Amino acid sequence: MDDDNAIAVLIPAYNEVQTIEQIVNACSCYTQRLIVVDDGSTDGTASLLQHTAATVVSHKKNLGKGAALLAGFRIAVAQCAGGVITIDADGQHNPADLPHFLSLISSSPDTLIIGARRLAAQAAPKKRLYANKIADFFISLAAQKRLYDTQSGYRYYPISFLKKYLTNTEKEKHFAFESDILISAVKAGVPIAYVNIESCYPVGARASHYRVRKDTWEIAKTIFRMIVKPTS
Repeated sequence: MDDDNAIAVLIPAYNEVQTIEQIVNACSCYTQRLIVVDDGSTDGTASLLQHTAATVVSHKKNLGKGAALLAGFRIAVAQCAGGVITIDADGQHNPADLPHFLSLISSSPDTLIIGARRLAAQAAPKKRLYANKIADFFISLAAQKRLYDTQSGYRYYPISFLKKYLTNTEKEKHFAFESDILISAVKAGVPIAYVNIESCYPVGARASHYRVRKDTWEIAKTIFRMIVKPTS
């Protein structure tokens, strides 16, 4: 998969020294077009990335996941990637699920694909499950389409959609960004599909950067704005 239009795998990372090298190396088994955005890490993540084959961009300070994703999307477009798969760096997403995405992408390159964690729901923290259900309901309401697992960061974005989205947005606010871009895709007429993925919640792992109350509130505010002022 080293052709000019290869699918890029984008990994936003913030203080992921325990897992980043393993995730990057595992992803390299499926594509050579790897992009890592180090979002102001202070734990040595950037140093480990020097020993990988990924294209690395480092922010001087932590700007939030939305800013990291936008930076990575812009690089992928500049590199003429055929599309972008986003995967978290904390080990909760299994790179071994990438073939599920790639198989569906081969037949549906212009479809936004969400890695659905429904099969792993019992392993997820209860507060996180509750927040996800709330987000699913309200994001579906804003998008006027029933959507599932809207908080999964394991996604494929068609490059055709990203090019249009990047010319019309400056929004970079943490996890609410991923809600915004999903709603925007639906309103732009981008088809949505799902692949089943494994989601791991290992004992002793670093706590998620997702802040249940604060980020759920940010998502709610984003949804309210989009309902009041629909995306054109």
